[in-house]
Amino acid sequence: MFTRPEVVAYMMRETRWAGGFRKWSVLRVLEPSCGDGAFVLPLVDALVAESPDWNDSSLNDFLCAFDISEESMSRVRNAVDAKLSAAGCPKAVRGRLLSRWFFCEDFLLYDFTRKFDVVIGNPPYIRFDNLDSAKQSAYKSRYCTFSERCDIYVPFFERSMSLLSKRGVLSFICSNRFVRSSYGRRLRKMIGDSFHVALYLNMEHTQPFETEVSAYPAIFVLDRRMGRETYSGEISTLDDGMLERCRTGIAKSCLSRFDHWYGDGEAWLTTDCTVRSMMDNVASSFPTIEESGAGTRIGIGVASGADDIYVAPQLSAEVERDCLLPLVASEDIRNGRIEWNKRYMFNPYDNQDDRQMLDLERFPRASAYLNRHAEKLKSRYCAKKHPDAWYRTLDRIKYSTLRAPKLLLPDIQRGGNVALDERGEYYPHHNVYWITSASWDMKALCVIMRSSFVTNQMRCVSMQMRGGSIRYQSQNLRNIHIPAWSSLDERDVSTLATLYSEKDIKKIDACVERVVAKASFRQPPRISEQSFDFGSAVM
Repeated sequence: MFTRPEVVAYMMRETRWAGGFRKWSVLRVLEPSCGDGAFVLPLVDALVAESPDWNDSSLNDFLCAFDISEESMSRVRNAVDAKLSAAGCPKAVRGRLLSRWFFCEDFLLYDFTRKFDVVIGNPPYIRFDNLDSAKQSAYKSRYCTFSERCDIYVPFFERSMSLLSKRGVLSFICSNRFVRSSYGRRLRKMIGDSFHVALYLNMEHTQPFETEVSAYPAIFVLDRRMGRETYSGEISTLDDGMLERCRTGIAKSCLSRFDHWYGDGEAWLTTDCTVRSMMDNVASSFPTIEESGAGTRIGIGVASGADDIYVAPQLSAEVERDCLLPLVASEDIRNGRIEWNKRYMFNPYDNQDDRQMLDLERFPRASAYLNRHAEKLKSRYCAKKHPDAWYRTLDRIKYSTLRAPKLLLPDIQRGGNVALDERGEYYPHHNVYWITSASWDMKALCVIMRSSFVTNQMRCVSMQMRGGSIRYQSQNLRNIHIPAWSSLDERDVSTLATLYSEKDIKKIDACVERVVAKASFRQPPRISEQSFDFGSAVM
């Protein structure tokens, strides 16, 4: 991915600002994945513009560029050679510099003997599963952040930070997925413990590369100056000089200033310090969903391990009716309502006891169907682990979930699409999350979950997808705060419940706002009274 020139120029400018650097020629610069030279060539241009003394031996250490592709490295070397030649650099000096500046090596496995003042670039995007086993083992043994099948850019961060000098600055453009994901926690903690985030610019809704890719990019500038302020922001376009307005150290910058950034591995929820304050107030004033009422639980629907067999369109015609469960998938939930498309799932468990397998002798059609697919079903890990129950689903089906009134939330949505299975008729598929409760009035809870009060929290705790959709995963839902059930009076509950069929989000928000404002002052005082302002908390 070739980074656009204006983005490279912005990163170089912010790097100099963060480090207080006056000249590039006196620095030691590392580019850990130079590719086609998107950063290397502008760095050489900056060096040439300073009219350096080509006989100065310190230039040997100006640049250290890595890449594993010999072809890319050759192209960049030739382009740099041409720039140096045009600048009057003698041929012998050019040869020496090129031999010192370029390394066709694996950056993550190379043993360095020096530190760098600047590490800048666009680290590679390679998923854990796309690496061969030898690389996986080698990287895991060296880098503690390389966990949970994360992307290779994560250990690139760890290695690069370890190579910074005391005055060093790291400037990367790469995926922002680690700032909220579980696999990014170790990296976030490492940054928070030993480094200062000078700049975090979220660019996930822009295209900072020459070719269009779905990379959810952001710019990160880190240094070792602990305790200083952090500048952060989010932009949706690179047009109209937007990057110029996102510079640090200028008047009327579009960036938000944080006196204290996120620490101890916590997720970087927002780039807006006002929203951060709102989220802190909400978290201090209300319990999480599962803490909000007795017996309130969050979970995910069933994964069969072989949907083409367990959720096949022809199932209802091939097996006995008593072996089928009505299955609701994400596409069945529209505008807060269940519009079931008559999709069924084969249920391999006893109808009365979900801890026992179905007796296939009692269901000859189901037995014949399963045996036709036995080879594939028995090859699954869960079947090998339980050979006597080879026709089980990957996840166990729980009748307590099926029969309970429950809220159903599609995994990927723009927010507020929450349906109520009031009579416990459907089992959720793996792309649907559910909420059950032994205490809540489920219609009232449904209205709260549809409100902007919850959706705005979800936008902070969830990674946004291309197009603005968000992930309603259980790890995100468990970080949402709502009023405690016990804090609501009967009128509150009744009013909320009557809005269950309401489609106007403004009416829902107005009601939830009133309820939240009242409930906040009925909670045990965990913060000073004047520090909570519902008008701020609603976001």
